[in-house]
Amino acid sequence: MQKIRTVVKIGGREYTMVGDKPEEYIHRVAIFVDKKMQEIEDGGTGNMSTTMLAVLTAVNIADEYLSHADETEELKAKIDELSAEVERLQSENVRLFEKLKDKKSIPVNQIPMFTKK
Repeated sequence: MQKIRTVVKIGGREYTMVGDKPEEYIHRVAIFVDKKMQEIEDGGTGNMSTTMLAVLTAVNIADEYLSHADETEELKAKIDELSAEVERLQSENVRLFEKLKDKKSIPVNQIPMFTKK
């Protein structure tokens, strides 16, 4: 795949980025970083070196990333838990319908979960 060269502006300086992602995506990333840097600079206590600003921005972005990664893992675990519960309830539902069918002689095609839609 051909590398894409894109010029972006972050912190008032132009940088040439080279990568596999589309130009629009690279600009989106650069705008995100630029806004984060501006937020940190605006909330700072005065003149901050470019290096300090870059490090604080990286730390803030890493914090957000890790928080989202942790939340994603928790949500995946919850999905797995709920999926297992759905499977258990479906099995229980089938068992109960079979039990009901045996007692009442209801044809299977009249049980809602077995009817074709």
